[in-house]
Amino acid sequence: MKRTKEEAAETKRRILRAAELMFLEQGYEAVTLDEIATASGVSRGAVHFHFVNKVGLLHALRDDAQLPLQELADSLACNTTADPLVLLSQTISAMFHDMHSDERRRGLIRLMMHLDVIGNMTDVRAQDSYKAFERIFTEANRRRKLAPPWTPKSAASAVSAVIVGILEEWALTRSEFPLVPYGQDLVRMVLLGFADPRT
Repeated sequence: MKRTKEEAAETKRRILRAAELMFLEQGYEAVTLDEIATASGVSRGAVHFHFVNKVGLLHALRDDAQLPLQELADSLACNTTADPLVLLSQTISAMFHDMHSDERRRGLIRLMMHLDVIGNMTDVRAQDSYKAFERIFTEANRRRKLAPPWTPKSAASAVSAVIVGILEEWALTRSEFPLVPYGQDLVRMVLLGFADPRT
C-alpha cells in the first residue's frame, strides 16, 4: 500500500511538472490534456484522475507555489526563538524572487488571476494560504510580536489582500512594478506595521 501511495504521489508530481513547463513554454490555451499526458508518460485518464482538467492543474500549481507558507507555519512550532514576522517577510521575499526570476511566470499568474484561481476565498484550497497566515500571526501574537489593535485574523486578511494586490499589479498592468525589489519592499513595510515596537 505504501509503495502504491508513493507511486501515485510521484505520478502526480510528474504530471504537474510537465503541465507547468508546457503552460510556460506554449501557453495555457494551446496545451491539451493529451499532450500533458504524453509529456509526463502517463495516460489521459491518470491526468483526469489526479487533476480533473486544466483548471485543476492550475489550482495545483497555485497550491504548490504556496507551500513555503504552509511549511513556515508548521515549522514555528519547533522554532520557538525566531520572530515569526521576520521569517514571514523572508519567505514571501523568496517566493517573489522565484516568480520574478522567470518572466514566463507572469503569464501564468495573469492566467490564474483571469480564471480567479488566486485570491478566490470561495475556493477551499485558496483558503489554505489565509489559514497559514493566520497560524503565523497567531504565533506572532503568542510571542507578543503582533502590535495592537491587530489580531491574527485581521492581520491575515490584510496581508492576503496586499499580496493579491501586488501580484495583480505585477501580472495584469502595464506599469513597471517589479516584484524585486518593489514587491518585496512593500511587503516588508507592511509587516513592519504589524510588529509590536515594545518587543
